[in-house]
Amino acid sequence: GSRAGGGPVASIEVEPVWRVAKLKPLIQALGPEDAKAAEPEDGCWSRAECIAALKCYADRKELWQKQNRKRIEADALLIGLLPNGSGDQAAFSLERIADQFLGGLPVCHRVAIPQGGAAGGIRRTVRQGKPPVVQVRTGDRRGHSVTLIYGLEAYGVDMEAFAACLQKALATAVAVEEATAQSQFGIMVQGFWNDACASWLEKIGVPADSVQNQAKKGQQQKKVKQASNIVKH
Repeated sequence: GSRAGGGPVASIEVEPVWRVAKLKPLIQALGPEDAKAAEPEDGCWSRAECIAALKCYADRKELWQKQNRKRIEADALLIGLLPNGSGDQAAFSLERIADQFLGGLPVCHRVAIPQGGAAGGIRRTVRQGKPPVVQVRTGDRRGHSVTLIYGLEAYGVDMEAFAACLQKALATAVAVEEATAQSQFGIMVQGFWNDACASWLEKIGVPADSVQNQAKKGQQQKKVKQASNIVKH
């Protein structure tokens, strides 16, 4: 997509989600209307969606403790859905029981990216496992210093559009580099910009723990030093 008066928009929304097929009894127990609202189209819940469904169930079944309205008394259905049963515990906060449920479910990630075309829009997909790692490396091409970004294509983004946004952000030459026998597919940035590229990736929505800044020794982006003759007031 593109923004009026600006260039293409680079943004990714990534959130951890879990496949909830095993929690079907909980969804069905919410009653027809709430079950319809809670049933995920893509078969997955985020942690917030899981907590919301549990709150709805606790309200419906009046499971809240009278002396502590932040904890619920787990009933037979909830205990039966816990991966290891409830142990000796009978009362849970919504967050704790949600985390126990999700801990026993297959982890995925939901990705929302801008979709090209005149109308624009957002395309959402669910992928197995944790979000893919994006590597930022430094090296050289034909004697020139370069920064290389590998793995961004795993998010299903328009690489040309994202390269154009990065070029605008850094005000330096950026190109999509096709895979060859010597190099893999990725984005090539002129100069050593590993820190700026890593922070840009996080800014556009790649999870921080999925960004690996792997600049070679002696090829890191130079830190901007403040002039020593500047007097701080």
